[in-house]
Amino acid sequence: MMTPHPSPIDLAVLGRYLDGTAAPTDRAAVEAWMGADLERRAAMAALREAWAADALRLTTPYAVDAAWARFAMRFGFGAEARLAPRRSGGGGRRGMIAAAIVATLVGASGAWWIGRERSAAPPAMRDYATPKGRRAVFRLLDGTEIMLNADTRLRAPVPFAARQRDVYLDGEGFFSVVHDMARPFVVHTSGGAVRAIGTKFGIRAYGDAARERVAVIEGAVAVSETAVRAGQVATRSRAGAVGLLARAKVQNELAWTRGRLVFESVPLVEVAERLGRWYDLDVRVGDRALAGRPVTGSYGDEPVSQVLTLITAAVGARYQWHGRSVTIATAAAAR
Repeated sequence: MMTPHPSPIDLAVLGRYLDGTAAPTDRAAVEAWMGADLERRAAMAALREAWAADALRLTTPYAVDAAWARFAMRFGFGAEARLAPRRSGGGGRRGMIAAAIVATLVGASGAWWIGRERSAAPPAMRDYATPKGRRAVFRLLDGTEIMLNADTRLRAPVPFAARQRDVYLDGEGFFSVVHDMARPFVVHTSGGAVRAIGTKFGIRAYGDAARERVAVIEGAVAVSETAVRAGQVATRSRAGAVGLLARAKVQNELAWTRGRLVFESVPLVEVAERLGRWYDLDVRVGDRALAGRPVTGSYGDEPVSQVLTLITAAVGARYQWHGRSVTIATAAAAR
């Protein structure tokens, strides 16, 4: 039986967030709330995927009372319960229902409650994690092999469900998925889902990043509703917008699996974050004027001091050590 837990955020705000009508401040609050907990991100990702799949149907006139009655009966809400008064327009109706569904998801502490009966027990979950400065390879029970980059967490049910293989990623991973037509392999991130049957692809989806990146080296995957094929790289924003990158190189995106860091016109602030995870350091750009300067380079076994020297020289900056912290600033500011 589900036991709802108190939520630190207004459920109506969650509904507006899913419906696309949330104010900027509310959107920021929801994203901060999701970013604080992997279970919340997994639940919201699964709900957002279902929301997108039903978008066309939900733009037509919707029988809200009938839908609510079915939902309330299934999940044990009182027939008189309402999260918000009815409003005209499909968006408000969907927002109300979304908030109700999110309430159930939050109470259940996991996205696996979607589509299940209230009496069903959540599956046992196993955590796979790598700290900063480390990578690791894991093999799931279905034979799928996963390499996790530094500072990454993956959750997977034990065992998988009968009809689908769902895992939950916060960080960066490379997936070599065993082919199974009857059970698609779905990677849930804070931005949505990536679906595959049998393929090889990488996902970079750290919770604090503005965009996720998906690079496919073999086969094809679906990022939300967008097909991404071998040789292609896609991005997905926090709002769920997906785009294919015309000039991105898959081999560069996945260079970390071969023990290399490759940057091609990457903003310095992002390079600093990736260096920090790779070398287990706290690397900061202390000068705003430098943050957006592009960095291009390829690095492997070089010591971190050499990498920092090459990068800072290329952008006209210097770096300073403070224990295990590094600050990058302009030459004048570093004095």
